[in-house]
Amino acid sequence: MLKNFIKIITSKCEVIKLDNKIIVYPIFKNGSSSLDAYAYQNNLSRYYNRSISKFKNIMVFLREPNERFISGVHTFFYHNYSQHIDKKVLESIENFSIVDRHFVPQYFWLLHLFKYYKGFVDIRPVSNLYRLIPNRSGPWDHGPKWTPFTKKDKSKICEINYEKYVNVDLKIIEKYMNKSVKLENIIKEFKNEVS
Repeated sequence: MLKNFIKIITSKCEVIKLDNKIIVYPIFKNGSSSLDAYAYQNNLSRYYNRSISKFKNIMVFLREPNERFISGVHTFFYHNYSQHIDKKVLESIENFSIVDRHFVPQYFWLLHLFKYYKGFVDIRPVSNLYRLIPNRSGPWDHGPKWTPFTKKDKSKICEINYEKYVNVDLKIIEKYMNKSVKLENIIKEFKNEVS
């Protein structure tokens, strides 16, 4: 599976400095649009790639993996297929022919961060992010008209087998939620879950 996700971890890596103590790593479908809008509105500093290494601690907000996958696939269709949930595209997602940062395991986002950062991460539930910032932005704020996510759309997405997209994240959350841990420990501990 790893080889299919290489393009995901070769993009620009970014963190946002909320204040002198809180540095946040935005992950798609985990409040990243809200963070981006808040950073823009408040002229917050952003750091990219190698400049990230100077920090001692980065906060990472993780979302419940099943919910994130389903929502991420819906967003992927919104951006690429005018929101039409197509069965053949879903099959390509199921067999990893199509991958996208909106629904890849959050582990790959951590792997991407690890390219530039070797320190500690504070793993927190995404609900905590909304205690830090008031924004509630999303894909509906950018681009074409947003059609609400229907039960029928969700049902179509749930028909595919997406366990390999969520299993590693479920394990990370179970073990490390609300803990501070060296990022390297997570990367090494769970690397066999995605090979």
